[in-house]
Amino acid sequence: MTTDLDTALAVGPRPWRNRATPWLAAALLLVGGFAGGAQAQQAYGPDSGPAPAGRGTAVDGSAGGARGGGARGGGAAPPAATATPATTGTVTDIDTDTMTIRRESGEVITVQTDDRTQIRLPGALEDLRTGDTVVVTGNTQSDEITAATVTRQN
Repeated sequence: MTTDLDTALAVGPRPWRNRATPWLAAALLLVGGFAGGAQAQQAYGPDSGPAPAGRGTAVDGSAGGARGGGARGGGAAPPAATATPATTGTVTDIDTDTMTIRRESGEVITVQTDDRTQIRLPGALEDLRTGDTVVVTGNTQSDEITAATVTRQN
């Protein structure tokens, strides 16, 4: 006489996998990869703090990409100074190492230049005239910029 237990044991073991097993394995790999990547980013990723402002700090230009490059923190900035991506305006007054520009918003900005300022225009800074449109990058404090670059727009 055969019992239900004998019948169940005679059938053999059930397969341990079905059609959902590969999908569950793929999901487990994705979740594990995401968690591992997050841990790696936290341990080895870029610093979360801002780079110190200075002449060596790269700033993004309006066309994308970095300009003004060099190593991070190439120089110390004066207290309360921040790096500006770019300030565009029309030259209203120009002197030997100071110029005044008027932004499109009407704000007047004083730009200080020195022998370290990179001039990106045909000729020298002395060739710049009132009415020319310029793009200035550098460190700003309220309404004054210490220029790192001055570029004339055509």
